[in-house]
Amino acid sequence: MKHWMNGRVVGEDELLISARDIGFLRGYAVFDFLITYRNRPFRLEDHIERLLSSAAQIQMSIPFSKDQIVEWVYSALNANEDDFEKSIRIVISGGVGSDSITPSSANPTCIVFIDPHNPYPSTIYEHGTGIILVDHTRYIPGAKSNNYIEGVMRTREARAVDAVEPVYYANNVVFEGATSNIFAVIDGVLRTPKSSVLPGVTRKVLLEILDLPFQLLIDDFTPDDLRRASEVFLTASNKEVMPITAINCKKVGLGQVGEVTKQVMDQFRQYTRSGSW
Repeated sequence: MKHWMNGRVVGEDELLISARDIGFLRGYAVFDFLITYRNRPFRLEDHIERLLSSAAQIQMSIPFSKDQIVEWVYSALNANEDDFEKSIRIVISGGVGSDSITPSSANPTCIVFIDPHNPYPSTIYEHGTGIILVDHTRYIPGAKSNNYIEGVMRTREARAVDAVEPVYYANNVVFEGATSNIFAVIDGVLRTPKSSVLPGVTRKVLLEILDLPFQLLIDDFTPDDLRRASEVFLTASNKEVMPITAINCKKVGLGQVGEVTKQVMDQFRQYTRSGSW
């Protein structure tokens, strides 16, 4: 695969950064992730706006514009002629500064990774999967930073019990998944948390397009509320709309993909396939 890095298209063996880059030394970096449909990057500008917002929230100075990043993404995509759907990861780190902690405001490292998109197995969307609950609040939740230590550790714990990932909560409020947003049908209302969450693009799309015969609220809820929900699903670029049928190895509702989740999955698929975005 071909990628874009610091001004040029490069091959896999050229994806090299300095060991003194503070993205490597200190984890001072932000990223965004999206996929293509029919080889078009889905809601690219939304993702780049969130990337730049993430950088601003960690006080990273960015010397280039949204339009430039759009151009770089297409340069990387066009360098790959393979006719299959792709994933796109854009990473901006602090670069090499004057010491091991000061970022380079003039020369941050910027990489656009292009890889084949590997969707989750269809059986997950047919039968659902599980999550585990973890007491944790991400640092600067509104920023998509490279600080994923908790996510890496807890995702391994989740997979050990056949769950897809952890969902974070603290002070009796549910926030988000390690790499996703969460929705739950509680007392006949579809709810998604408002506090301490990354503003997911898939979540944003659903809030724009969903046409359901009941109320949809951006509203906090407790872990106990989540445990008694009749339906739960996660949303993310690589997960799309993923049904959750178990929490901490206990069934959600009837333990099967519910009708509301099926409607949401169907409406999202119709939207992505329409190309109207």
